[in-house]
Amino acid sequence: MPTNRENKPNGSAAKTGNGSNQSATGETANSGANGTTTANGVLGGIQQRVTSRVDEQKNRAADGLGGIADVFRNASNELRNENETIASYVDAAGDQMRRFADQIRQKGVADMLDDVHAFARRRPALFIGGAFLVGLGIARFLKASADRNAMREYGDGFSSVDPMTASTGSPSYSGDLGEAGGY
Repeated sequence: MPTNRENKPNGSAAKTGNGSNQSATGETANSGANGTTTANGVLGGIQQRVTSRVDEQKNRAADGLGGIADVFRNASNELRNENETIASYVDAAGDQMRRFADQIRQKGVADMLDDVHAFARRRPALFIGGAFLVGLGIARFLKASADRNAMREYGDGFSSVDPMTASTGSPSYSGDLGEAGGY
C-alpha cells in the first residue's frame, strides 16, 4: 500500500496512507472516533443550550412587543373620540407591532440570522447605521446601570435618615467635640 509520508523538519505529524498521523520519530497518533464523538457531543450540547436560551429570550421579546401592541391599541381606542386620523395611525402601528411579534415567535433563530444577513447584503448602509444606533443604546444602558449601581453603593450625597420618621429623642454625639475647660 502506498503511503504519503513526508519528513517534517520540526517533528510535526505527517499523514500516512491509512489516515493516521505519524510523527518524525515514527510514533503513530491515532485520533480515534471516540475523541471526535465526545467533542461533537459537547459542542452539540452547548449549541442546544444556547439555542434554547436564545429561543426563550426571543419569545420574551415577542411577548414584550405584543404588550406594546396592546398599549398602542388601547391608546388608539382612547384617541378615536378625539382625533380619528391619529387613532388610525396608532392603530396601524399597533397592528404592525403585533405582526412583527408574531413573526418573531414563528421564526427560528437560524431563520432570523439569515434575514439579518440578507438585509445587511441588500442595505449595508442601513445595517451599519442601525448597528451603530444599537451600540449607542447599549452604551447608554450600561452607563446608566453603572451610575445606578454607584448611587446605590455610595448614596446620592444626602442622608438616608428621613427627618419625618427619625426619633425625636435627644441627639447623641460621637467623637471628640472639644473639651469645655480646655481654653
